[in-house]
Amino acid sequence: MALRVLLLQLPVPNNPAINIPLAAGYLKSYALAAPAYDDAPSARMPLEINIVPRSLVDYAGDARLVQAIIAYAPDVLGLSLYTWNSERSLAIAQRVKTCLPDLIVVGGGPEVQPDNDWLIRHPGLTIGVIGEGEQTFAALLGRLAQTRHLAHLDDIAGLVYRVGDQLVVTAPRPPMDDLSTIPSPYLANYLELSPGGMALIEVSRWCPYRCSFCLYGRNAGARLGQRFFGLERILAEVMWARAQGATAIHFVEANLNLLPFFRPLMAALAEVNADRALKLYAELRAEHLSAEVVAALDQAGVRVAEVGLQTTNPAALAACQRKTDLSRWADGTRRLLEHEIEVLLDVILGLPADDAIGVQETVRFIAAEGLGRYDVFMLQVLPGTTLRQQADAYGLVYQPHPPYYILSTDRMTFATLRELRHELKLRAGLEPDAVDGWPMPRRAALRASGAPDIVAPTALADPALIHQIWMQPPYTLPVLQLANHVDLVVPSPDLPALTTVLGAAMIANPATLFDLYLLYEIPPAPAVLQTWRDTLPYHPGYLDALTVYQEAQPMAHRASPRLWLVVPWTAQIEPAAYAGLAGIIWCYEVEEDSPPPLGAWHVAGGAGVWVPGATPAQADDWQAATGVQIWI
Repeated sequence: MALRVLLLQLPVPNNPAINIPLAAGYLKSYALAAPAYDDAPSARMPLEINIVPRSLVDYAGDARLVQAIIAYAPDVLGLSLYTWNSERSLAIAQRVKTCLPDLIVVGGGPEVQPDNDWLIRHPGLTIGVIGEGEQTFAALLGRLAQTRHLAHLDDIAGLVYRVGDQLVVTAPRPPMDDLSTIPSPYLANYLELSPGGMALIEVSRWCPYRCSFCLYGRNAGARLGQRFFGLERILAEVMWARAQGATAIHFVEANLNLLPFFRPLMAALAEVNADRALKLYAELRAEHLSAEVVAALDQAGVRVAEVGLQTTNPAALAACQRKTDLSRWADGTRRLLEHEIEVLLDVILGLPADDAIGVQETVRFIAAEGLGRYDVFMLQVLPGTTLRQQADAYGLVYQPHPPYYILSTDRMTFATLRELRHELKLRAGLEPDAVDGWPMPRRAALRASGAPDIVAPTALADPALIHQIWMQPPYTLPVLQLANHVDLVVPSPDLPALTTVLGAAMIANPATLFDLYLLYEIPPAPAVLQTWRDTLPYHPGYLDALTVYQEAQPMAHRASPRLWLVVPWTAQIEPAAYAGLAGIIWCYEVEEDSPPPLGAWHVAGGAGVWVPGATPAQADDWQAATGVQIWI
């Protein structure tokens, strides 16, 4: 009888399109090819390894995922754990284990670190894989095929697990010497890509830098060696992705232009992508972007380049162990802009030894050097990083759970960080009050009430999942079919009658974001609405933790349900009275041959305007003219 293994990678909540389970693909391809499960050479049980399909994993709510995993009845459930999915993944695993008590849950990925205590002691996790996972996972499967007793795992390097109350961390596993031993999961057809989507193609696992806030390349050594995938394989994966209908390639590589085979790779890509059908995304070291290098990137079809920056403060750069030649960096970045390559430039707030003056100097440097737009990010004190080990030395206070946002430093209070974030986002042309990482509301959420109840945001989603419902009394919700983002539209709502059914759906699907559109002629007072919302169950999670900078004190606020009050254009209400509780959406019926009052929409306040019957093209034009969100 085969050892049944199921691999799961939950998506980034606001961008499931990039949830290619590449790590799961590597684990499957290596384990199936490894002789006798790598370093477990005893008689082996046949392996059956499956990856939960993206049509389900990218869109399903928790209840549906729990049901699907239980139905598969795996012996081993493997989880790829990242900041955005680790809490949800382990909560789902814990629910599954109540029905499958003999299930072994194995977690891997950057979240699994000896200093991440909440995770390695989580009741949903049986075994953690620390560091590079292919060899460790293959060896672990070989051992689990013989015995399920955790006491017999101590000779397998790279594991963390509990035996009773004792936490066991085995010897570290050194990085693989030669990545060519990992077969391509793309070329083996273990992974699926969506037509028009993106492929993640890893180039190497190496970084010569040791920035203290980053995990990339940690313990991989100063030299590249054979820790890269060959040119022929990379090109074959690009061609495979193109044949699957992908329109974008994201090269998973910290410093693409530093690799010794950069020029032959660019020359080959220029031929493969001569028609520019593929939009290429690369992370680059800007100090080494000569005119020749940038021309090669352009000819290959690189259209988006991430170049970092983070800070120009010399003290912060030194504290982060980050060496940046700012003059050369600016020269290289400008060359990208001259070739009309979109540049992603980051400013990080809360770095060690940085202060408000240093942050302002960083922004002034960007403007003075003519480097275009920048984005603002808050420092995440990630498990396993040098920065976390040094946190006390710099007075770093941070969230103990994902996303591990910085709350204060020895040079900046929470209030200072919050004010800087707001100011810099305004100056960068970004919405300062938006919650980074939250899914955007769907502008088609408000449809005519006679339209079908089930509407999927993409044809890729499992058609059985429900993403949108117009609710009429008596209220009901199909708990097991709910997606991870659901629009509930309720005309003339009866809030007390909604409480029980919505509460049950939220308990079964605690990670689902419910966008609740309440259609009122006259909405309830803010205090009444707040009191009702407070009666609903609340299970704080990742989406809630993202809200920490919304208030004057460092505390998370509930993300779901997200309330929207849809009111007539003529309603006499003040949107500011509902700030922080509900967004006001004005309903405006555009008369035929009459232009809409764009100026009035612009100054009305609130979250936007719903124009029943408007086409997407009209909505685009009106939104561009007013800067106001238009629902259709």
